[in-house]
Amino acid sequence: MITITENAASHMQEMLAKRGTPNAYIRIGTTTRGCSGLSYKLEYADKPEMGDEVFNIYNVLLLVDVKSLIYIAGTEIDYEETQLKSGFTFNNPNQKGSCGCGESFTV
Repeated sequence: MITITENAASHMQEMLAKRGTPNAYIRIGTTTRGCSGLSYKLEYADKPEMGDEVFNIYNVLLLVDVKSLIYIAGTEIDYEETQLKSGFTFNNPNQKGSCGCGESFTV
């Protein structure tokens, strides 16, 4: 299971509305990248693909492929804004470590 905060859901809804596809999906997954091995990725998707898990949280439709779900099950996604940066954050209970710059993680 993946969870998102109300704040993250609000930003995702805004992103979809700006794209002109408020009923589309947000795909959450992992990719091989960085010095720790895995990195999170968020992208738009117009429909689920074979093997996708579909979550409807705060009226945001999320897709997670089975391969990524192994690494990110239980993750809470939030959206944070600070004076220096803004963006989605991932609180992953499976994460064992991350690289110094925070771009990648290991499980």
